[in-house]
Amino acid sequence: MEVFKLKFSLRSKLTSSYIVIVIIVVGMISLVANLGIQTKFQDYVIKRQEKQTNEILDLLAMKYEEDNGWNVGYLEVIGMNALQNGLIIEVTDENNSGVWSAYEHNNGLCQIMIKEISANMNSYSGRWKGEYQEKTYTIVSHEKTIGTLTTGYIGPYYFDDEELIFIKALNSLFLIIGIGSLILAFIVGIIMSLRISNPLIKIANKAKFLSEGKYKERLENVSNTKEIGILIETINNLSDALENKEKLRKQLTQDVAHELRTPLTSVQGTMEAMLDGIWPMNTERLTSCYDEIIRIKRLIGSIEDLSGVENENVILNKDEFDLSKLIIRLLQNYETDFASKKMKVTYQEESIILNADQDKLSQVFHNLITNALKYSGDGSTCEIKVTELLKDIEISVKDNGIGISESDLPNIFERFYRVDKSRNSETGGVGVGLTISKSIIEAHGGTITVLSQLGKGTEFIITIPK
Repeated sequence: MEVFKLKFSLRSKLTSSYIVIVIIVVGMISLVANLGIQTKFQDYVIKRQEKQTNEILDLLAMKYEEDNGWNVGYLEVIGMNALQNGLIIEVTDENNSGVWSAYEHNNGLCQIMIKEISANMNSYSGRWKGEYQEKTYTIVSHEKTIGTLTTGYIGPYYFDDEELIFIKALNSLFLIIGIGSLILAFIVGIIMSLRISNPLIKIANKAKFLSEGKYKERLENVSNTKEIGILIETINNLSDALENKEKLRKQLTQDVAHELRTPLTSVQGTMEAMLDGIWPMNTERLTSCYDEIIRIKRLIGSIEDLSGVENENVILNKDEFDLSKLIIRLLQNYETDFASKKMKVTYQEESIILNADQDKLSQVFHNLITNALKYSGDGSTCEIKVTELLKDIEISVKDNGIGISESDLPNIFERFYRVDKSRNSETGGVGVGLTISKSIIEAHGGTITVLSQLGKGTEFIITIPK
């Protein structure tokens, strides 16, 4: 049973990715900032408490010196100010007798202050574990102990109302920034996903059209993303290539149909005439039918040869041989053809040992030489050059025949492509010779290229490893 998998669009994934990234980043910033601020604030509050206590000690000592004793009224003023700041103080003299105590002065107010601070701190943080604490300090005047100061507070630290307001405002600011960032991430995510997904949707639609055999439409590169631009260019190139292949396929159908129909029609007509007694059944008529059958067999053989090399089944039987001797032998085979067209062939014989498949290279040179013969007029020239390079051998076959047009050059190595669309019997063939030649050369690890100008001739250049 096929498992159903929920699929999401690229647009949804990109937008979700932006939102997730913003949540993580803002969350991390908020966490680190809160921890940092909380730690610094705790240090600040503890130091503030210590500073406040030291100020009270200095004021008590100063007033004791000024009045030459304890002033209860002044102690009450200092005590009530301290109570407003969260400190409950108690002062005793050098004999440890009580002088003034905030509990005795206003116990109810002290209890209210403790509850309010505890409630505020618990509202600030549920993890706050504070409790009432007391510390005792010695009051010294002129290096003489004059009493003790006991401070009670909610420890280890506490925040006053202004500090809590500041911290809560800061947390609210982080929350607003987080929400704003999420909204911005959502908007940017949609915009960016549209800019990326829209061209991809067009590319996908174009690929669908290609699968349906629709090659005409071209994609415009409206994206400034490099990879998408490369993809669009590749799809357009693929469309061009498939369109050309389709044209070649149709041309192949026409060519093969014509090449088969012509001899079959000729054989059929001859046989019918002989069967009806119109023509006598003699050797001449039978020979004509036999020649047409051989022509059909040659066509089928060319297609079989092409199938062999295109399926990457080129089996090479390499051995060392003299390339010059091979070329000389082939030229001798075509001496009669060159002479009939009064063509001048030049080749400077030089012994070059090559490790390759001699039979298959003979097939390549056969194709190039016959092409030079077919597409060159009377009195033309054919020049063959062999150059020994450091690691390769370069072979050039050049003629000054009719040449190849610029529009035909990119396609001449395509199977069944024929520059001569007229199917002239003198320049016949089905357009597989150069395709086979290219496959053989590439099987040897070499390359074959062509230079040509219409009306000026053609040069094939083969480079093959030694």
